[in-house]
Amino acid sequence: MAEHIEILKFNLQERQFPYFEENELQMLLDQYNDVNTASYYGCIMKAQSDEIKLGPIQTASNKEYWLNLAKQFKPVQKYNTSMRRADGQ
Repeated sequence: MAEHIEILKFNLQERQFPYFEENELQMLLDQYNDVNTASYYGCIMKAQSDEIKLGPIQTASNKEYWLNLAKQFKPVQKYNTSMRRADGQ
């Protein structure tokens, strides 16, 4: 399971953009039971508005970056359908 946390850290670029504590990464993995799904929701969490404005000083938000990265990990919806003939055959 430790390798899953390392993959999650890599996917969320935690070295360059630290955001989560180790126990929070583990909670993401526990909640979603899948590294890609945990990565998706981790990116969504990082996308919260982080723009700061103090007088004339303003930092840009990188919300769009995290939302675009999240698309790479978005879970695929699986649909279970069954098709039958209307005449029952």
